[in-house]
Amino acid sequence: MLVVEGTLYPLLTRLKNNGLLSYNWIESTSGPPRKYYQLTEAGKTVLQKLDTTWEELKFAVKTSIEGAPNNKSSNL
Repeated sequence: MLVVEGTLYPLLTRLKNNGLLSYNWIESTSGPPRKYYQLTEAGKTVLQKLDTTWEELKFAVKTSIEGAPNNKSSNL
């Protein structure tokens, strides 16, 4: 997947402004200092919720395509 600078940095800034990321500047031996991002506690919480939602969606799609496991009806 190709991600261009014009897409990535505005997204990182938005996540930082929403309190989901923080960053630190680290000196580099080859060039200017670099910005390293990390998830905040709020970011970790949102990521966990998104992961749960993704797993539920995958299960719902799989169940819709393959049918409910053990002949149980789905809650779709």
